[in-house]
Amino acid sequence: MSIDLTPFLDQLTEIFSSIDKEYKDMQGVYGNFSCAGCEDNCCATVFNHYTLIEDFIVSEGLGLLNPNQLEQAVKRSEAYCIELEKNRGNIESLKIMCPLNFDGMCGIYSNRPLICRIHGLPARLNSPIKGMQTWAGCKRFQQLYPEINSDVIDRTKYYTLIATLEGKMRKLFSYTQKHKKTIAEMVMDFAKDIGNNK
Repeated sequence: MSIDLTPFLDQLTEIFSSIDKEYKDMQGVYGNFSCAGCEDNCCATVFNHYTLIEDFIVSEGLGLLNPNQLEQAVKRSEAYCIELEKNRGNIESLKIMCPLNFDGMCGIYSNRPLICRIHGLPARLNSPIKGMQTWAGCKRFQQLYPEINSDVIDRTKYYTLIATLEGKMRKLFSYTQKHKKTIAEMVMDFAKDIGNNK
């Protein structure tokens, strides 16, 4: 059975647009905070992504890369996964550049996942499992604003919206497995799917 993902991806794009707007507004609150001049690059941080729907929207972005970029991304992802496997118990301190970073820019910027959009600024999340969690912002932000005010991004509403959307989509797929991948692993799976469909 073929399932049309377009309605789900369109809804996710709308959620992402809301996130981007709030992020931009919050940058204004903190003196138009930006990554410009930052010596630390969050694209070199190893992030795991936990939703199937974000995997699909990343795949959509990968499909828009030109053949040369995709080839580079696959080679980088292979090296990334080897390094990841060597350091499975120590990924928090691991620094590997995202395979989709081309000359300092994200190759799938419009399709980048949630954490890539929301990382950097102070935030909170009221989790039903872990309770209230808070983040003081990235290293650069903390250096510039060691004492933040009450203005933080509340991630709760966005996580809830995405979780609800994920649940609806999983129901259609009858998909019950846990989902946990890095961008590199998504690239490798995408390349494998392309190979299998040739």
